[in-house]
Amino acid sequence: MALAGTVASYGRILSRAGRASLLWSIAQKSSQSASVQQGVLPKTSLSSPPWPEIKLPDPAEEAKHHGELVQKVNEQIADRQYGRLFAVVHFASRQWKVTTEDLILIESHIPAECGDRIRMEKVLLVGAEDFTLLGRPLLGKDLVRVEATVLEKTESWPKINMRFRRKVHFQRKRIMIQPQTILRINTIEIAPVLS
Repeated sequence: MALAGTVASYGRILSRAGRASLLWSIAQKSSQSASVQQGVLPKTSLSSPPWPEIKLPDPAEEAKHHGELVQKVNEQIADRQYGRLFAVVHFASRQWKVTTEDLILIESHIPAECGDRIRMEKVLLVGAEDFTLLGRPLLGKDLVRVEATVLEKTESWPKINMRFRRKVHFQRKRIMIQPQTILRINTIEIAPVLS
């Protein structure tokens, strides 16, 4: 558009031969400025993503760092210098974060009798003060041992479920009693050496 305007304004002054040379010089200048502009793009959301670029660590350094961490954790476990352990276990269709001497109230009966010791085998995570062992999705049975004792098997307090619709003589009363089991976590133990 600007090119046509400059040609039209100069067109009255210059002859035909002059117009052709003027068109050629304007076209050369516009192609040079376009080539300069192609190398430099303004920073927009389309030219680069809004998040910073991720730089991956060197695999050799990462393997060395991993070996040092495993060695440090193995030393803590061998010396039993890890403090109080906690675990996340999957039991009775729920996940529980437990530590030693915790009490768990489960809203169902389990087949064990009162006083029986049970082992919770679905351990998702074990942690201490300085480290955490994550399972994908579970930790091995030879790596972690979580034991509990069944303390009590009772029933919950009665809960009344009342349904009522006015003007139609509709009334339903249901008393719900849920079975309950109380467990005490005895021990959380880790194998002496990690692989």
